[in-house]
Amino acid sequence: MIRFKSRRGVQIATTGVLLTWLAAALLPSACSRAEPRRTYRIGLGPWVGFGPLYLARDKGYFAAESVQVELIVLTGLAERNSALRSGQLDALAAPVDYFVLSAGNGLPMSIVMAIDESVGGDGIVAKRSIRHFTELRGRRVAFQRGLPSEFFFRALLLENAVDIDSVRTVDMETAQAGAAFLAGDLDAAVLWEPWLTRAVEQGGGHVLASTRDHRDLIVDCLAFNPGVVARSAADVQRIVNAILRAIDYAKTNPVEASDIMAPYFQLDAIKFRDILTGLEFADPARNRSYFGSAQRRGPVFGVAERASAIWRGAGVVDRTVTANSIITSLFVANH
Repeated sequence: MIRFKSRRGVQIATTGVLLTWLAAALLPSACSRAEPRRTYRIGLGPWVGFGPLYLARDKGYFAAESVQVELIVLTGLAERNSALRSGQLDALAAPVDYFVLSAGNGLPMSIVMAIDESVGGDGIVAKRSIRHFTELRGRRVAFQRGLPSEFFFRALLLENAVDIDSVRTVDMETAQAGAAFLAGDLDAAVLWEPWLTRAVEQGGGHVLASTRDHRDLIVDCLAFNPGVVARSAADVQRIVNAILRAIDYAKTNPVEASDIMAPYFQLDAIKFRDILTGLEFADPARNRSYFGSAQRRGPVFGVAERASAIWRGAGVVDRTVTANSIITSLFVANH
């Protein structure tokens, strides 16, 4: 585990964003045109919620904002952490709880916008005989450690006053956990679609809890390296603008947008739209409400603080990560 040397650098970078941005805006436009355009490398997983990033690229919205973006698919936690640690990425799309975890392990990022949120696409499926969280004590429950599945499960256990040590937890990838539940080898599993539906329809289970009733917890965000935010705030804003424009397009033109996004996830457009019923893209209004303002913080700050307490309680990090050190509402405030 890499130890966290100092959080002051993150705080200074965050508070210095506005001054850097204003200074950049005052530079002569001719000088800006003379400088070579930088390519910003954004990491993302193979999750349909990240479709708007492809949409922003293919619709030319990044180009319209005069920024160059390269999208890099990363499938595993180790791969993601390695890319961040080595400086191969300028930004990463991932859930809020991941950025708390990374900051606690010496990889601080600055969350600048929300991309999508789970509204039923993630949940806990259990045997029909299990009707309450207290009945999970002593039962075999599978989830993939270090991912939103673990965070979601731990958060709901805490809400229901159930000690995770009283549960027989099993570390499994989602597909494996879904298959194991269908085979009758598990009492419960934390899954996402389409496994959640399969477990109910084919495995004789029921949804004990899902993100449909527990909003805000699993929200995918875009976060930048704090150094990038400090040096290139204007470009960060342009990238945010382009993605929000893509999200607006996806909401007003769902068929055309899904035709563009679906192939990147090896799905046909109809199946893609089916899966989207379990999530919502975070449009400008949702971003404003989720991040809030300098005067009134939005829910994302509470989620980060909750994640910090959960990961520290799990022994995954050994220090509290303050929400203000990894989140800024500056880039969505005026949308």
